[in-house]
Amino acid sequence: MKKKNIFERSFIELTGCVHNHSKYSFDSIVTISKIIKAAKINELDFITINDHNTLEAKTDPDYLNERELQIIIGMEINDPDNNNHYLVFNSDKILKGKTAEEYVEFYRKEGALGFIAHPFETRANSIFRTHEWTNEENNNFDGIEIWNFLSEWVGKLNPRVNGLFFILFPSLFVIKPYRKVIKYWDQLNETGKRKAAIGSVDCHQEKLKKFGIKFKFLAHKSVFKTIRTNVLIPVEDEINEQNILKTLKNGNSYIVNYKTGSPYNFYAGVSSGKKSAIFGEEIEFDNKLKYYFRIPKISKVKLFRNGEKIASKYSDKGYFKITEKGNYRLEITRFGRGWIYTNNIYVI
Repeated sequence: MKKKNIFERSFIELTGCVHNHSKYSFDSIVTISKIIKAAKINELDFITINDHNTLEAKTDPDYLNERELQIIIGMEINDPDNNNHYLVFNSDKILKGKTAEEYVEFYRKEGALGFIAHPFETRANSIFRTHEWTNEENNNFDGIEIWNFLSEWVGKLNPRVNGLFFILFPSLFVIKPYRKVIKYWDQLNETGKRKAAIGSVDCHQEKLKKFGIKFKFLAHKSVFKTIRTNVLIPVEDEINEQNILKTLKNGNSYIVNYKTGSPYNFYAGVSSGKKSAIFGEEIEFDNKLKYYFRIPKISKVKLFRNGEKIASKYSDKGYFKITEKGNYRLEITRFGRGWIYTNNIYVI
């Protein structure tokens, strides 16, 4: 939890890992208490738990007694074909056996918060199935998981070729979000849908016995060091579950892979000197607008407008001139690896 001043505005920045699984989804030794311990070791401010088609985690004593870490319990819904995975928050109703169109509309009307999970996947080996978002026109959700650690890792896993190496060094193979997912996100924003993006770990701890040795891999303690969604909450707002979910819905956040680097002292936003906007906000166009940024290390900073890259530079601080209206966001990479992906700022 850090206080940040951006253009004379003060925010509390929280770092968190979205989309985790506990013992209630799988026959696993993972408990809520172990997940909490792993989160605290990694100095997380919040986590979300989205077990498949259950909210049983809400009755766990360790969840109920936790006072330091913000734990947000949601669920992950899917259709009868185990496609169209959907992260749902702010609802106590679990829909099973329904189509994606039915449950997206149901949760929208209920006022719940919904993000589509790992919508477009690839696989290096056909023994691992994909879990697709099958209808791109079904878009009445609040946001998109544009970077999913597990999805990218499994997508490159080929057990006979690279299996053991992947298990021992999983984060080496999570490099960038799928371009198809980002393109879909950009297309929706360009049509005025204003969908927020999140990054997630989709953490499942697994076990493997090889050569008589038992391996634990994809454990929360290690995966929590990778992809996070950092949120910016105004200092005058209370730090609680509802305000964290509000910032996720509005896109007052950015996605960062901590394995690529810590975003310490990172800030970015659009300002004319008299007015300013951060991620997820809108600002009225004038010819003095600039997109400012500051990052801890020299990196490649790319500016996107309506999904198209319009400028880039290698630097640790600077700005881009804004010459027309549109949806503006940054992609920052280091040594060819994805680092920071911001939500859009809407210049109107």
